[in-house]
Amino acid sequence: MRTFVLPVAAAAALLLAGCGGPSSSAPGGTDAAPANANAGAITGTVSLDPPRTLSGQARLDLSLVDMSVQPQVAIASKTIMPVGALPLQFSLEFNPQQINPQDLYVVHATMEDGDRHFDTAIAYPVLTKGQPRTIDIQLHAEPTAGDKALAGFETLKSSIGGMKYTEGSAATQTVSRGWQTFRDAKGDIRFIREREDAGDKGYTRTDFAYLDGKPWVVVQERLASSTARKPESVARAGWDAQGNLILHRRLAAGTTSALGVDQAKALRSDAEAMLAQVRAGKK
Repeated sequence: MRTFVLPVAAAAALLLAGCGGPSSSAPGGTDAAPANANAGAITGTVSLDPPRTLSGQARLDLSLVDMSVQPQVAIASKTIMPVGALPLQFSLEFNPQQINPQDLYVVHATMEDGDRHFDTAIAYPVLTKGQPRTIDIQLHAEPTAGDKALAGFETLKSSIGGMKYTEGSAATQTVSRGWQTFRDAKGDIRFIREREDAGDKGYTRTDFAYLDGKPWVVVQERLASSTARKPESVARAGWDAQGNLILHRRLAAGTTSALGVDQAKALRSDAEAMLAQVRAGKK
C-alpha cells in the first residue's frame, strides 16, 4: 500500500457528500453499485478535455483510494504506458476484502507526457454509498513552466505602449534592420522589438523579452516578405531564472512541434547580443 494525499478541500467535500446518503450516480459515472458489491474491478474510460495528440511517452497512473482513513491509502493502482490514443478503456482491479462499505473510495488519475502534467478537475467516488463501479474520467492539461512564461511574455508585450522607448537601425548591402527598445520605470530594458528585411531572402520579426537583465522569452516569426500577411513559421523559446530552457516550440504549416535545442540556443544568443548592443549605446 502507499499513502495518497488529496487536496483538503476536495477531501472534505467528498466526505460530506458521503455522509449525505446514497447517490444514484457519480460525476461522469454509470452502473451504480450497492455498498456490499464484491466486484473486483473498477472500469471506465479516460479522455482529455480538450482533446489533444499525445507523444509515445505518455504515462497514465490510476489509483483506488480510501478517503476515510488517515493518511489516505491507495489500495490498488495501475500504470499504462504508452497511453496511445484517448479516450481509452481501463480496468482497475482490487481486492474486494479490502473494501469497507462504510468508507468513501475515489479513483484518482494523473498523466505525464514530457513536461506536460494532466490531472482531474474533480474526484470520482466509486463502489460504496451508492456510487458506481464504472466511471468516465476527464483529464485536463495543467500549465507548464513554458506556458506560464509565454503568458507572462504576452502580458509584458501588451504593456510596452506605456514604456519609454528608443529606436535604432543598421544596414548592410543585403540586410536592413530596425529595432525599438522598451525600458520600465527603473530604466531596465524589458523588451526589444527587431525587424530584419533580407529582400527576396525573407523578412523576420523578433520580439525579445528580458527579466532581471537576462533573456526570458524570444518569439521569432519568419515571413516570405515584409508584405506577407502570415508567417511561414514561428519559433518560441524561453528560460527560467537559472537559464534552463522551459519553452521550445515551433509552429509551421499549422503544426506545433518541439523547437530544436540548437535553435533555442541560437535565439538566446541573439537575445544576449541584442541586449549587449543596446547597452553599449548602439541604438
